Amino acid sequence: MQFKYTVTASNSLAQLTAFIENTNTFGSGLRWLNKYELLMNEALLISVNHKICNNLSLKSLGLNCLYFNDWLIAYSIHQNFILIEALLHKSRISD
Repeated sequence: MQFKYTVTASNSLAQLTAFIENTNTFGSGLRWLNKYELLMNEALLISVNHKICNNLSLKSLGLNCLYFNDWLIAYSIHQNFILIEALLHKSRISD
């Protein structure tokens, strides 16, 4: 199964990686991205338990949620792929 991203989620990931790179040491954005990808492979591709989001708005859309550090990853599961729908800072979410 592969990952796909909505335009919004893809832009958020790119902006987040650039922010981490610009506010920390050289290479920190790439290191963060590698950890993110490792989590995605371990938590989403291997796991059979996918948690429905607690947030009412995300739940009403039928999205699953996973937290990575301070970030919430909202996604949906399809037959041949997992669609990453949003990456949101946890301070913007109320469960």
